[in-house]
Order: sequence, then C-alpha cells, then structure tokens
Amino acid sequence: MIEEVLERYEPVIGLEVHTHLATESKLFSPAPVAYGNAPNHDVHVIDLGLPGVLPVLNERVVELAIRLGLAIHATVNLRSVFARKNYFYPDLPKGYQISQFEDPVVSDGWIDIAVDEGKGAGDPSEGVRRIGITRAHLEEDAGKSIHDDAVTRGKGTHVDLNRSGVPLLEIVSEPDLRSAAEAGAYLRALRSLLRHIGVSEADMEKGQFRCDANVSLRPVGTDPFGTRTELKNLNSFRFVESAIEAEIVRQAELLDEGEAIVQATMAFDPETHRTRVLRVKENSDDYRYFPDPDLIPIEIAAEEVDRVRSNMPELPDVKRHRFIESYGLGEYDARLLTESRSVADFFERVVELRGTSHGKEIANWILRDLLQALKERELEIEESAMTPENLSALLGLVAEGRLTAKSARELFAVLVEDGGEPETLMSERGLEAVSDPGAIEGAVQEAIDGNPKAVESYRDGDAKSLNFLMGQVMKKTQGKANPATVRQLLAQKLDA
Repeated sequence: MIEEVLERYEPVIGLEVHTHLATESKLFSPAPVAYGNAPNHDVHVIDLGLPGVLPVLNERVVELAIRLGLAIHATVNLRSVFARKNYFYPDLPKGYQISQFEDPVVSDGWIDIAVDEGKGAGDPSEGVRRIGITRAHLEEDAGKSIHDDAVTRGKGTHVDLNRSGVPLLEIVSEPDLRSAAEAGAYLRALRSLLRHIGVSEADMEKGQFRCDANVSLRPVGTDPFGTRTELKNLNSFRFVESAIEAEIVRQAELLDEGEAIVQATMAFDPETHRTRVLRVKENSDDYRYFPDPDLIPIEIAAEEVDRVRSNMPELPDVKRHRFIESYGLGEYDARLLTESRSVADFFERVVELRGTSHGKEIANWILRDLLQALKERELEIEESAMTPENLSALLGLVAEGRLTAKSARELFAVLVEDGGEPETLMSERGLEAVSDPGAIEGAVQEAIDGNPKAVESYRDGDAKSLNFLMGQVMKKTQGKANPATVRQLLAQKLDA
C-alpha cells in the first residue's frame, strides 16, 4: 500500500524530539531527577508553582545545550530567553510550561544520516543525507497522567508529578525527511549523538527520548507543502516509522477522494495500524507565549562556549571514519560499532589488548555474537558481565587453537551473564580443543570411509568436498577437534 502511495505523493516530514538532559536535579528546582520512584515523591514547591516561590536555573543544563549545539554544527546563541507556554492540562500544575520561544539557546544546525544507496544525490557523500535542525530549546517537562487500571484500580486518571520540571531539550528538525525510514535513521543518529556526548541517556523506556512527527503530502514533482498533521508521543523507532507510514496512507486516501487535510493532532493505534484525530491542532498563538517575568535572559559568555568546545568528546562520525582508517573496517560495521559509545569503547579496549591487526576479527565477534547475546537478554553492554579482557582472552584461546569457534560461542552465555576467566571455564567444561593428531586420526578415517562420494569428488578437483568432510569430523569430535589439524590430516590422507 505505502509503495503505491509513494508513486503519487512525496511525504514531507519534520520531527520534534524531547530528550531529558543528564542532570541530577530539575530545571528550576532542587528536586532530584529519578526514575521508578513512587508517584509524587520527587516534587518540590517550585515544580508546583506555589505562591511565593521562584524558579532558579540549573546551570548544568546550559552547558549540555551548548554541547549539543556544537555537536550539530549549530549557532549557540549567546542570549536566550525563557517564555511561558500557557495551556491547561491535569499534569501541568502551574497552568503554564516554562520553555523558550523566540530566542532559543541553539539554532540552525544539521546532522547527517545514512540512507539507502542512490537516495543521497546532491548530499555531502553517497548514501548520506544532511538533515537541517531548526532549533534546540530548553524547557521543563510536564507531569504524567496515569490511566492504567493496575495503578488507578479503575478509579479514573491519576497524576504523577515526579517528571514535572525535569529539564528537556526540544530538538526541532527542518521538514527535510522524505520517508518513514529516513525518520527512523534520523532518530537513531540523534539518539546516538546525544549519548556519545553525554547530553542525555536517551532511554526510551524511561521516557527520556520522545518524538512528535509532523507529516504532510504533496504530489510528486511539486514544491508547495501540504497541510501537516502532528503525531504525538512516539517512543520507539519502530512505533515512529509505523505511525508515519499509517498517516501517509490516511492522508493519501483523503487526497485521492478530493478531501482536504485538516491540521490536527493525531494518535496512532498499533493494533489497527491506523491514525485518528485527537484534536484540531493548536497554533503557537493559542499558547499565548510571553517572556517569563521570574527569569532573566540567559547570557552566555563566548569563553564558556570555547571551554565546552575544548572538552567535547569525539563525535560518532569522526569515530566511525577513524575506525575505518585505523582498523580496516567497512562502513557498515564501523557505523554499527559507533551507534553506541559504550560499544565503541568496548571494541577499542579489546583492540588495545589484541592488537590493531585483529580489528576486523574483533568487530565480527562483537557485532555477530556479543550484541546478539545482549539483545536476547535485553542487556546494555555496560550491564553485561562480559568485559573487554574476557573477550580478548577468549579470542586468544581461539587463535592459539586451544578453543574452537563453536566452543567459544558456547562460553558466550556464561561470560555475558556471569563473567569469569575463559581459560578456567574452558577447562571446567571440557571444551579445550583436541590438537593431538593421534586423538583425531580415528574420526578423520571414519569420515573418509563413510563418505566415498565426497572423497571421489575431492579427488576430482572439488575443493568444497574437503569442507564437507571437515564438518563430518567436527561432528564426530563434538566440535572439539582443532580445525587446522583436521584439515591437515584430511589433506594428507586424501592426497596420498
């Protein structure tokens, strides 16, 4: 369905990302920023806007905003202003949200995203698109309305204000995205960047990285934008992509029938894969923005920007290119390794222990085996008991021929969950590779005697038959035979 729509209409997509900043206290109060605590336990009178209290800016948030601005090649505005965004909702105790409107702290940046081959024509490099970022501004988060019967016991909606006042950066992209897949790629790249530079943990399960998507359609080959709708509070990459595709289909159906698109806020139902109108969309005038009278403008010294710049960590793109140049990795592997700073640091530590020449081998083990093991257990790499030292030692045993690759993979689950010394674990489980030719020779002869067609094929020049016979020997030895020794013995006997 979506493919047919894209033949007639071009989507125009812009994203608004709200990410919690990595601070210990809230934007304007000393209340702690914590997750998982009992409802309404992390709330201060400033968060509630009680009479006689005044907000006090958390200086840390300004540094983090500057850091993001530098990372996205943006302008860091040396003067920015807080404004009141007025609306009424049960989880907004003051009746307004402190945000920034006309004078954000960051403006006019960009980020590169990876796209499919051939889609990046005219962009900085093939397979890459540059997505503009209009602005990134500071604001406080609202509370959270809870509708779950398990919490409310069927007695309506409850309000938890623990999140009220948590510092946010709202990062607004230009309408440069042209597909749901590009939107997903942008979000992954932005989340990776935020985590690399320590601006946010961007944990989607904790609500630290949320997205609103603005979507409109225009006939292919035309320039004017169509009327946009906004999809709210999308909190996973898959959810974002599915919701955008569903909204593209809905708008196309209306346009095909000659109906107009109404600017509105939409909700996505993953069960039916359809979007529906929640409310007619507000414009900025409806929020009655005005400068917050309790907060003076932020004045940032140029020297402060230089200080933050001098302490910036290596950015993901720079790291990716260095991995390609220094370790001989392909673009795809380097990109996967640098999506997470923790994974990239893990990789580099193993390389440091094993040597630069082993870069490709180490990348293969991490991307193929370690990340799969972590995914199955729903663990982040820093939560795993596997250490770079463990993996280095394991690969050393494989390189020495003392452990087969098959047996090494058997130890992965233990090392990921419980850690331990690979050599000790190998001995305890009787996994050490058999390298003694005398111990392997019997299995080699059995494989030859039991597979005369493969033997004949090998002697007729089919080298692949040797691999088949090797597999038979490995089965007979339960994967413990040293592959190099098996190959040598087979070749000797077959060529005799």
